[in-house]
Amino acid sequence: MTQVVRLLDAAFGRAAPESGPGGRAHLIAGSLLGALALAALWGLAAGSATLGQSLASGFKAPMVLLLSALSALPAGVLAVKLTGAQLRARDMVASFASALMGGGLVLGALAPIVAIYFHTSARYGIELGIGSVFAALAIGGLVLVRNLRVRLGPTGSQVAAWVPAALLFGLFAVALVQFVALASPILGGPTAFDAGIDRLW
Repeated sequence: MTQVVRLLDAAFGRAAPESGPGGRAHLIAGSLLGALALAALWGLAAGSATLGQSLASGFKAPMVLLLSALSALPAGVLAVKLTGAQLRARDMVASFASALMGGGLVLGALAPIVAIYFHTSARYGIELGIGSVFAALAIGGLVLVRNLRVRLGPTGSQVAAWVPAALLFGLFAVALVQFVALASPILGGPTAFDAGIDRLW
């Protein structure tokens, strides 16, 4: 129960010092697994127009999240080093994992509404599904910045938290668009993201 509370505190942007490397590893693993589970729940809801699509989306959504995170993380860690931020690489990883959990909580909370609209609205189901992803990205980005600022402490440069966070968030979003295109369809119909960056730009 204590571990769950710590995961939620970190996901809400209230990061606290971990009890050594083991505590940090538990936080990272728990946050990542929680985010993947919540993304799977959202995928089941987003594809719930048919059973086959629901099962496929329930698998694709967490895989897209995981691959996008793994693609963006190395550059974020490098940015921490280049900006001279008073952070360790594992602090960035822990903050990013908590941000994923925060975004995952948004997806999980909105999953029932997404499912209802996919079954009752021919027009707004897909739009609501896309909107829920943008909401998750916004909350995840906020959690990332707040956790990095907490880890820097009062004596650390706050600008040093924004630069790597902005780079990491931007690269995660860019990777997410392309992995969504590779995994499409995830939602129960065509979207502007099905062709990746080429269609958007």
